[in-house]
This record gives sequence, structure tokens and C-alpha cells, in this order.
Amino acid sequence: MRRVLTRPVVPRQDYCLLMSQAFVQLPRLWTCLLAASLALPAAAEPQALEHITVRAREARGAWTGVDSLLAAPLSPREQTAPVLSLADLAQLQPSIALAGQGGLLQTVSIRGISGQQVANFWSNLPILSDRRAGTASSFIDPMMLGTLEVLRGPSSVYYGNGAGGGVLQLAPHLPEGLEARLQWGSEGDENLQYLGAGDESWSVAVSRRGADDSKTADGEALNSEFEQYNLQLTGRFELAGREAEFEQLISEGRDIGKSNARFPGRTTDYPEERHWLGELSVVLREDWNASLYYHYQELDTRVERPGERINFVASESLDWGARLVNERELGRADFNWGIEYFGRRGVESRERETSLETGASTDQQTLDAEQDGIDLFADAFRQLGPLGLAAGLRWAWQDQQADGQGSTDDHALSGFLRADWQASEQWLWSLELARGTRFAGVSERYFSGTTGRGQVLGNPGLDPEETLGLDLGLSWRGRHAQFELHLYGMRIDDYIERVDVSDELQTFLNLTEGEIIGAEAFGSIALRDGWNLDLGGQVLEAEGDNGTALADAVAPSAFAALRAVQGPWTGALRFEYRFSENDVAPGDTPLDSARLLRASLGRHLGRGLHLELWGRNLLDDSYRLGSDSLATEAPERSVGITLAWRGEPR
Repeated sequence: MRRVLTRPVVPRQDYCLLMSQAFVQLPRLWTCLLAASLALPAAAEPQALEHITVRAREARGAWTGVDSLLAAPLSPREQTAPVLSLADLAQLQPSIALAGQGGLLQTVSIRGISGQQVANFWSNLPILSDRRAGTASSFIDPMMLGTLEVLRGPSSVYYGNGAGGGVLQLAPHLPEGLEARLQWGSEGDENLQYLGAGDESWSVAVSRRGADDSKTADGEALNSEFEQYNLQLTGRFELAGREAEFEQLISEGRDIGKSNARFPGRTTDYPEERHWLGELSVVLREDWNASLYYHYQELDTRVERPGERINFVASESLDWGARLVNERELGRADFNWGIEYFGRRGVESRERETSLETGASTDQQTLDAEQDGIDLFADAFRQLGPLGLAAGLRWAWQDQQADGQGSTDDHALSGFLRADWQASEQWLWSLELARGTRFAGVSERYFSGTTGRGQVLGNPGLDPEETLGLDLGLSWRGRHAQFELHLYGMRIDDYIERVDVSDELQTFLNLTEGEIIGAEAFGSIALRDGWNLDLGGQVLEAEGDNGTALADAVAPSAFAALRAVQGPWTGALRFEYRFSENDVAPGDTPLDSARLLRASLGRHLGRGLHLELWGRNLLDDSYRLGSDSLATEAPERSVGITLAWRGEPR
């Protein structure tokens, strides 16, 4: 018999009140930024900044947006120290924090929202995961990644289902000529071997990376070993007289450790992880574009309770879709509209449980489902003197069904409005408002079996999550400096949470309703010839209607990053101070303060060679990665060396 849970209707807060509360948080933000900047050298002989135009845009829409520091694409090759994963790269920006438990499959939160509300896209392909923790995209070697663009703010809902918290937009790296990289780090003996080649019409890249188990600064063991192989192909060609592009990525991971606080009392690892994804894009006519994409994935999960039993879960799925877009001008406005299909087939999980006492085994099918979805979308942009106006709508329909459990179909309308006002040559104001929806995933509805957290029972009766967001932005650009500040508020309704039914069983319920308010800032200053200083920070509060904090608390933080290029020498230093956070959700763990230092020193050796020495967590600080009750301490200090070579492009 299915229980129906009811809850009282709670009045929604006025957004004027939410934004006034965000202003109250500003003194904490300024304190963070000031504390980070006092430790750095004063400017001397400043030079004019080189303004690089990077479009902070709905990459799939008519609105090209405005130049934004906070939305500038991140390159894995340009960081102070090598990044271990997509999450490690993303969390270097304000308002992006690590979420979940740790290890290679680490996920992130954007402005306090994590899990399935953070969408991942590889070009036009949505990357889905059946893990409740969310999509990590950790199977993509950072060397295969050209740029990562983090889209915050309400208008990210234009990307569709699950983008209410934000979007991680990934673009493949396209080698020009020959290039190679060797890398070693002391943390878990991490190592990388990479080789790439290409020109304007094609590219190919291969990599292998791996690591053994590492330790925390306090000497505790971390179950963080892994081995991973990537092969990436891209190309441009003519197809029946039309321009076409293809991208393919094949990834295989082995013996991936699940780093959580239960280790070594309970060991979770992923013996095999495979991904094969690709996209073909074709320009049908000058104003029509089409793309086809697919993503096949397999993931094996092994959970061992010493002396009791071993649970082995084999999961697989095939996601595929098609997208047709028309770009045109209507009057004086840029206008896009289109249709997109996204389907999932063979979403299956099978589990084998083996008793370590008797040796007996049992098998069961824990998931057998499929999904179909169709989206209709449109957006427009119009410039009226100093005022830019953008709007977008997306209607989404989704049908899910599981063997023996019936089917569920949902539909929803989401959209955004944005206004940009160029008050002067230096000052720009922006205002965004949007509403988004996320349908429950097939695993949340229908999966029944073992996960890294224990036994889980799906709930077919889950309602869609809804978010309503508001963002007020201000940016200033001068000759030697630029600065950007955002105040934001978000209302969450029917948030799907994992709850404990008993010590050994969890399920999903539409449980949380509440608000998130916060502020984030980022600035860049040209200090002198070849020297540049970046400053940033964030603060937010997330509270449910019952007065308790929302899950995955994010601590206030501030950072300062100094970068220099002097002749053949390059250097970088990044210091981040994470303040303590004691206001956490029931069952989560408070966060202590942390001092995080990264640094690198490199030299060009000639003939395309570059040698770099680097370090992460150089202060060997002991701190928790996140407030999740199963999150571990961070890895200990790591130092390493990178040797990179790049030939001249042909």
C-alpha cells in the first residue's frame, strides 16, 4: 500500500524581502575580500588591462549576453596547480563548492544547489547520471576539456530539465599540431600521460591517468585510487554539401575508490566505468542547425561489509537525442526557436548479493526503465540603446516507465527574463528572473537496491521540483581593473530529498521548501607588466520553511590569486580562506575554517618545452570537503611536476 504524505501550505516570501536580506550579507563578503587582499603586494606601475571578450551567454540561444568575469570559461591548462577533475576545476570560482562525499566522483553545488539540479552538458549533449549525488562528469580527463563555463543565475533554466541550480558547460579541447604532457604528484602517486594532435579540420587525443589511495593531513587513509583512459576524436567536414562537425569521446575507468567516511569499515568502489558519447552537428541552411547525440554508459558498483556480505550492482543506459534550431531576425530582435527530443533506453541495474559467511548468492533486477522527453523552446534578444532585453521559454514533456511499475508523465513550462542596462562606459547593471522545473529521475522513482550509501527504495509518486530565482548584478570596467558583484535569491519547492526509513533503508520524498539568498563578487587588477591579481568571494544562507538549514551547506569564503609572466618564467599563487559554518541541516556535519594554498613555478625551456613545479594544499591543512555526513577530510599536501611539449601548428 502506498502512503500519501501531506504537508501544510506555506506562504511564499516576497522577493523584495529576499533581496534586502542579501544586502545584509554584504558586510561579511567585504570582510572576506579585504582579508584575502591584505596579504598581497600593492600595485606598482599598473598597465592597461587586456580586455578579452568572452560571451557569458545561453550558448544554445539568441541572447549573447554581456562580458562577465564570473562566466569566463575556465581552462584546465591555465590553473595554478593541475586539477584532478571537473569538480576540482569548477570550485575555483565563487559560489561553487564541493558537494557529496569525495574522491574522483566528487560533485559540486552552485549557489547552494547541488545533486540533480546542476546540469552537465558536453557541447549540446546533456550528461545524465543515475547517482543521487548528481552528475560528476569525472570520466572526462581534464586534458580532454578545452573550457568549462559555469552558468549561474535564473536564466540557466533555459537549458531545460535540472538546470535550476546552474549549468556546467563543457567544450572539448582541440589540439593544434602535436602536443604531449607528463605529470606526477605526490598525493597517491598520481600520474598522467597525454598525447594530442590536430589541425583546423580534425583532432585526436589520448590519455591515461591514475592514482593510488591517498591520505589526509592527519594521516587517515582515503579510498581514492583510480585508473582511467580517454580517447577523443573531433572533425569538421562537408556532408552533402553542408558543413558538419563530429565529436566523440570514449572513456574507461577501473578500480575507482569511493572516498567516504565509512571506509574502511565499509568499502565501496567502482571496478569498471565505461562511457561512449558523441555528437554530429550539421548546418542545414544558413539559419537552420541540427544535431544528433548519444551517450552509452556502464557503471559497476561493489559494496563490501567486512565479514558480512558483498553487493555487486551492474548498471547501464543509452541516452540519445536530436535537436533542431532555427536562428533568425524578427524586426530588430534576434530570435531562436526549436525542438529537442531526449530519450533513455535500457536503463537497467542488476544486483548480486554474496554472503561472506555462507558463500550463498542471490540475484535481482533492481531497475529496468526507459524515458522519453520532448522540449519546445524559444528565446529572443533586443537591444534598445543602452538597454538590452532577453527572454526565453521552454515547454517540456517527459514520460517514464519501469517494468512492472507502470508509467508517469509530467509537463512543465519554464522561462526567464533578463535586462542589461549600460549606465555608462564603465558601469553595467543586470536583472534576471526565472522559473525552472526538474522532473524526478528514473532511479529516484523506480530503483530498488544497493548504493554507496546503503539500501535505497524508489518512490514513483514524486512531484517535480520547482525553483524561482532572482539575480541582481553590477559590473565595473576600468583601464586597469574590472569588478563584478551579484546578489541573488532563490525559492525552492518540492525539493526531492533522500530520507532514512530505517538504519539500513532510504527513500526519496518531496520534503524541502525554502529560500537561498547570497552574494558573490569577483575582481581582476593589472598590477604591473606581466603581473595580475584576481580577488573573489561569496557568502550565502539557505534555510527551509521549518527554520532549519538546507542540506549541503556552503561556507563563506574568499580568495586571492596572483599570476605573473616574466620572460621565460611563469608563476602563480592562490590563497583561499574558507570560514567556518555551523548552521547545517539535520544530519550534516559543521565545517571548520580552512586555509588553502596552491602555487606553481614554471619555465619555458625552448623548442616547445615547458617545465612546471606545483603544489596543492601546501599548508597541509586538515579540513572537511563538505558538510555531507559521509564527506571525508581533504587529501594531504601534494607537490608535483609537469613537463609539457607543444609543436608548431601546421
